[in-house]
Formats: sequence, structure tokens, C-alpha cells
Amino acid sequence: MSPDHQMPDTDALFFTSLVTPEAIAENRTRLAGTISAIAAAIAKSPRPRLYFIGGGASNAAMHGAKYLLDRFSAVPADVLTGWQFISRNPAFLDENAFLFLTSYSGQTPEVLQCREIAKSAGANVIAITDTTATPLAQGADWVLDYRSKAVFTVPLALVYLIAGEVIRARGENARAASEIIDGVARLPDLIAPIATSSDPLARALAAQVGDVNTVYVIGGGPNYGLAYKLALSVVVENLWLDSAPIDSGEFYHGPIEIISGNPEQDRSRAFLHLVGTDASRTVSEQAIAFCTAKNARQLIFDARDYPGFGELFAPFALFVPTEWWVMHMAAQKNHDVDERRYMGKIGARWGEYA
Repeated sequence: MSPDHQMPDTDALFFTSLVTPEAIAENRTRLAGTISAIAAAIAKSPRPRLYFIGGGASNAAMHGAKYLLDRFSAVPADVLTGWQFISRNPAFLDENAFLFLTSYSGQTPEVLQCREIAKSAGANVIAITDTTATPLAQGADWVLDYRSKAVFTVPLALVYLIAGEVIRARGENARAASEIIDGVARLPDLIAPIATSSDPLARALAAQVGDVNTVYVIGGGPNYGLAYKLALSVVVENLWLDSAPIDSGEFYHGPIEIISGNPEQDRSRAFLHLVGTDASRTVSEQAIAFCTAKNARQLIFDARDYPGFGELFAPFALFVPTEWWVMHMAAQKNHDVDERRYMGKIGARWGEYA
């Protein structure tokens, strides 16, 4: 570690790896009845359609539910931002529609507007928010109040449980349902040790790319939501570096052209790979091989290094070392990861409810 490398601020609002295990365990127990009731209502519906709606990290977590439902259930599921839902104005919005609206503060204006659209159409509203006191929670049919700063990992665990319980209640795939539900139960014990042991690796990786100004985040399968979150709600938002999420299978279809093959010309950018153990691993390995052949700078976070998690839970495993990596990137630049130029300072203000 260089002499001017500051130690990461593990008390930062952004840093959640250390609080995630306890938060997942607490929410899994406290909200079990609510999750079962939601799943039962979806299973009872003759034509259920699920919408997972939010912005930033909240939106990113919702991709986990869609991945599981697409893979193991016949229930249609979409992940949308609030403005996407509003602009599309779905035609078949009725009592068979279930909107999972997520916002930590519960004050995201477009998400609140989605709630009003849903209620006026007779649709079901599930609020995923910090507390039952947030504006989003008011008037919702069910509230999943997760009471934690872990705004990605805990909602992700909650929608995993929703997906698992829906699959089980509908009798679609008992084995997958058990794998999902039991897997969430194991997460606290799996995450706790790597929440501390990931620090040295992350520090070393940050030292390798401390001078880059662009980080492309590549991930597929269950890791795409984490790639989306890491690029837009972390590298851009918390580090103030350029970034974009890239689905692993899309690397060849355009993004590959940013690599010139000249190491000096390519030095300002790095490719961060989130490598799963599911079917998406094939295209991740192809992207890594190309970057290696062209001497492009890259960071590799591989779920194979965390075998206890299993392929469906790769994003929980990879979240921890990547969050530590961000903390060390910030420490190298003496940058406060909680500092914002605009968010909460212009437009709708954050966190002003009692």
C-alpha cells in the first residue's frame, strides 16, 4: 500500500458488506409472513404479471427476481425504471398485475407516480422501502420494510425469496424453489467471512488500476443486475469515473471496438468482469480471453472462487469484493464515497420524512 493510500471508511453509508449478513437474516425472519402472503396472492391469480420498478441500485436488485422467474417460472416479469413504466403505460393493468415498487427513501417521484397508476387500475402494490413511514409505503397492499442501508443486497435477497415462494406456491419447480429459499437462509453465514477477508484482494486490484478514468463492467446471467448497479450506481455515482454496464453476451456486439490493441492508448480504461458459474460463464471467458490477447487492462471477479454460494447466488458473493474494491479506489484518491454533487441537493429532496 502506498504511503498516501488512505484507509477505507467502513462507516460510510455506501459501504454495506459488513452489515449485510445480519440484515439479510433479520429481514428473512421478520418478513417471512408478508413474503408468503404475497406469493400466495400471485399463485392464486389466474393471469399474474409482475413488474419490478425502481431506480439506480434499487432497480439493479430487481433483475435478480426476473432472472429467477424467467428461468424457473411461467409468470411474466419485467424490470423497469419508473419512467419506463409511466411512458409505456401498460394496457393490461388490472387485479392480476403485481407492482414491486422499490425506493430506499420511498420518495422517488416517478416510483410514487407508478403507485398511483397501479392503484387506479386495481393492481396490487408491494412497496420495498426502508421503513413503513416512507411515502411509498403509504397505501401499498404489502410493505417489505428492510430497515438497512444495504440497499442492494437486502432487497435482492427479498426478491429472491419472493421468486422462490412464487415458484413453490405455483408448483412449478420444487427443486429450484428449495434451492432459492434455502440458499437465502445460508447467505449470512456465507457472506460474513468474505466481508472481512475480501479487503486485501480488493486493495491489490485497486492499486493496479488506480489511474484509470473509465471502467466497463461486464456481467451476464444472475450477475447482470450487479453489473448494472456497479457501473451506474457505484463507479459513476460513488467514484465519479466513466462507466457502463455491458451484458457479457453483448461484448462482441459493439463494446469490443473500444479496444485499440495499443496498450498505451488503452491505458486509461479497464474492463471489470463479473464471472458466474452459470451458462453465462462461456461468454465471460471469451471476453476475458480477448482482453488478455489485446493486453487490455482488466479486473476479474470470479464466482468460482466462492463455491459455497452456488450459481444462482453469484451476485451476493461478488458484491462483497467489488464493494471493497470501490472503497480502496476511493481511498487512493482520498474521495468520499458518500459525497454527492447533485443527488439530494436538487429536485426532490431525499430523506425529509419524519
